[in-house]
Amino acid sequence: MSEDRERPLTEHLEELRSRLFKILIALGIAAAIYIAPINIADMLGGEGFVGMIVSVIKDPHLLFSANFSGGGGYESLSTLFIKYSRQYILPPEAKLIAGSVGSVFTTILQVCLILAVITVLPYIIYHVVAFVWPGLYEHEKRIVRRYMALSSLYIAGGMLAGFFITAYTVIRAGLYWSAAAGAEPWITLQGFVSDLLTSMMGTVAIFVVPVVLLMGTELGFIDPDSEIFRNKKLVYALAWVIIAFFFPDLTTIILLLLFVAVYEPTFRYMKRIKRKRSLNISS
Repeated sequence: MSEDRERPLTEHLEELRSRLFKILIALGIAAAIYIAPINIADMLGGEGFVGMIVSVIKDPHLLFSANFSGGGGYESLSTLFIKYSRQYILPPEAKLIAGSVGSVFTTILQVCLILAVITVLPYIIYHVVAFVWPGLYEHEKRIVRRYMALSSLYIAGGMLAGFFITAYTVIRAGLYWSAAAGAEPWITLQGFVSDLLTSMMGTVAIFVVPVVLLMGTELGFIDPDSEIFRNKKLVYALAWVIIAFFFPDLTTIILLLLFVAVYEPTFRYMKRIKRKRSLNISS
């Protein structure tokens, strides 16, 4: 074991503070990139920065105009993500409305922050691993190193499945039932973004479960032959309760199906890992 454990607690806390600060800086930079206007040239309308300031002073409402100085309105990577999501998920007859105008900015900011977290996630994982790395045994370091790449693949897979499968299915099914009840297919921007992000992050959480189970089995913390894993009905019941607590709607069913789909092959591989560990110990 590393001698890093002999370091004073204050040094560990200082290192933790430093790493958290670096993570916050990275999140801030990513969030600024996602919310910054990418069509600033169109917004200026060829007047230049000084001309834009003069125009705003003369007529302040131009700052929020959809066609400032003859150019385009505000557009960022966050709004482009929302537009692409709307085009892919919503049917042509559906309408996306502003709803509460005051909450539109917070909705865009929410998208911005989620995208920033997703972008910086590998950097966050790096700092978490780097913080605990000195205190690991050599065999634990090999296991963590092996599952670092695997966890990135699972997270990416969860994001894609959350967007193209979970969110699409949940929102489309909701619109189908609304039409059956005679309701118009009008969706508020806030509701659409909330369902979209909830579906994505919930699916990512489901996809992270296999990595945790596999790593725990490798480290010897989890036994795939224990009572809880042998009783799959209990596992699925617990998963249902947990998922339903956080996602009490159609998302519950979709995420439970995804959980079963990723859990079954994971459980079989956990048993394989245990057999391999037993052979290594006996030899």
